[in-house]
Amino acid sequence: MQSLSFTALSLALIITIISLYPSRFVSAIDERYQNCSGTFDCGNVTGISYPFWGSARPNYCGQPDFWLNCTEETAVITITNLTYQVLDIDSESQTLKVARTDYIGGICPNFLHNTSLNSASFNYSSGIRNITLYYHCPALSTAIAIPQGFSSQFTCPSNNSDRNGPYVRGDSINFYVTRRLSYFGNSIRSFLETCKDNVTVPAIEPAVPPVEISPTEDNLITALEQGFGLQWTAKDSTCATCKLSGGICG
Repeated sequence: MQSLSFTALSLALIITIISLYPSRFVSAIDERYQNCSGTFDCGNVTGISYPFWGSARPNYCGQPDFWLNCTEETAVITITNLTYQVLDIDSESQTLKVARTDYIGGICPNFLHNTSLNSASFNYSSGIRNITLYYHCPALSTAIAIPQGFSSQFTCPSNNSDRNGPYVRGDSINFYVTRRLSYFGNSIRSFLETCKDNVTVPAIEPAVPPVEISPTEDNLITALEQGFGLQWTAKDSTCATCKLSGGICG
């Protein structure tokens, strides 16, 4: 009986506070509703709402993994410590198209990191081919024939860095492949295993054939800048019900 009396007293106290100061509660709810009614707009990425947030949309308007930033009219998102330029977002299909910012305009980033996702929120869409770049390789023997899908060498300036810090041993020799290692013969596979580092970057399927036909640095950069697709999972089963009732998800 004592516990029930305490509960009833607490509930009565809460109701009394709300009835005495209703405008404060309504004001707080209304402010959040208004803030989350706005969309994220940056460059050609516009009209973006839940689960994304950023810019004029406070963090309570979305989920933690879906923060968007706008830099010089370019939308970017950070996924597992890598920054991607957002090329497109389709809320209906829950997909977005992104490109790694460290491979825009060049293929010699300051630090080498493999592409990785937070699988709880993002997964790769279909129609993706992995391009693997091999860094800090020895000179390729002229006796090794270069098959399709394997590039001629390219160099990176010595002021670039590897995973362990500044790379200061002169210009590095590098290669890239557009196919799985199992496609190549033993000589190519053995050679690539001698390279110090490698980075895998996804690309959309249609972007790869031009690189294989003409394996130049410029064509590779163009392919990587076209980005690749991601499917997102927001775990928002109550969001649809919220919208049907006239609410805003957050």
